[in-house]
Amino acid sequence: MTHAWTEEILPDHCAKDVVILCCGNILFGDDGFGPVVAERLNAEGDIPPWAVVIDAGTAVRELLFDMVLSERRPRLVVVVDAVDLEREPGEVFEIPLASIPRVQVSEFSLHQAPTSNLLQELQEAGDVRVAVIVCQVTGIPEEMTEGLSPEVAAAVDRAAQLVRHRFLREQALAETSSA
Repeated sequence: MTHAWTEEILPDHCAKDVVILCCGNILFGDDGFGPVVAERLNAEGDIPPWAVVIDAGTAVRELLFDMVLSERRPRLVVVVDAVDLEREPGEVFEIPLASIPRVQVSEFSLHQAPTSNLLQELQEAGDVRVAVIVCQVTGIPEEMTEGLSPEVAAAVDRAAQLVRHRFLREQALAETSSA
């Protein structure tokens, strides 16, 4: 049972119908892709009132855990992240959630559990649609290095446009859009 006062105190990542979670660490080069996309989308403005764009940084696991436990969940969660899948650097594409391995590890990575497990649990048990939009990195540095490579920096606008077009245009479209 949901009460009106409960809806008022829920964090946006539980209360909004569409949640865009932009993941990554800006201190490790191209891994900062997600936060830069969040910054771009939020700077452009016009985020619909039924949606939220969050720079999740490396805290996506905690946000997903809140969603799994919440009585009120979004209808759609879009994860934006950097990956190394040996494709063309700067390529922006969607990967199926099912292709992210479910393995048990303790460190954060979209590509490993528990993050992928939480996304799959949201989708399976929570009736939440999950989309994963990624950008191929040129590489992730071994040491802290701020700033994106030119290829990944050029992909930020393409990713922001893709997210805006597919998931932030119309609420009904965001609810029914598929890969």
